Amino acid sequence: MQADLLDYVSRDSLVHRLDARWRLLGIAAACVAVVLLRSVASAATAFVLALIALTTARLPGSWLFARLASVAVFLAVVTLVLPVTIPGPGVDLAWVHVSYAGLHLAALISLKALSVSALVLLLFAAAPVGVTLRAAHRLGLPDLLIQLLMLTYLHAYLLADELGKLRIALRLRRFRNRMSRHTYRTLGNVAGSLLVRGYERAERVSQAMRTRGFTGQFRTLHEFHTTGADLLGAGLLAAVGFAPLLADLLAPLLPAR
Repeated sequence: MQADLLDYVSRDSLVHRLDARWRLLGIAAACVAVVLLRSVASAATAFVLALIALTTARLPGSWLFARLASVAVFLAVVTLVLPVTIPGPGVDLAWVHVSYAGLHLAALISLKALSVSALVLLLFAAAPVGVTLRAAHRLGLPDLLIQLLMLTYLHAYLLADELGKLRIALRLRRFRNRMSRHTYRTLGNVAGSLLVRGYERAERVSQAMRTRGFTGQFRTLHEFHTTGADLLGAGLLAAVGFAPLLADLLAPLLPAR
């Protein structure tokens, strides 16, 4: 995924051309507004608007579908229990009672999570993570938090590489994942080895950073420039969440038909 993001951050689109600070502000504001939505219709509208925003970044549809599908699978596992655990009026399916309130809550959570996921994909596919974190630092986030986020991002991929090497070693030794004591012992050894390798890699990275004069200050060569197009783009990105939220808030004030 990291290689894919590095390929996509160099694309030319309206979202890519925005100043990283204003892009971050617009998407963060949209995510906050999406979380505050209360109706399924508004959440569905936000999801559609987020997909439209993704299309403006000229990202491959298959890449987006694969990542949103993985989020949808996780949400299905989490939210399928809501309709059968929340009491209230509903329908009886065999021996299971499915409540309308549970269905509403499951749909609302799923749509909001998919909308936020789409916006986060847009954020990280529009610029390198280092540039986005530098923009967050320029917006007021402390150095320590930025450093922790950057190191966490980098070490997640390092650990994934180490895990890939361990999996290859297991396959070469004809290991098969079965429900047995040998399997559990092997998986425990793999987890311990992964932690040890991750710690050793972190120590080497820390020594390399100190050798190069690292002082704890986050630095980048990227320059930020604000234009009118940046302000307009940030407003449009924020509208992905605030337009449905405004409709959500005004709905009770409208006369009933």
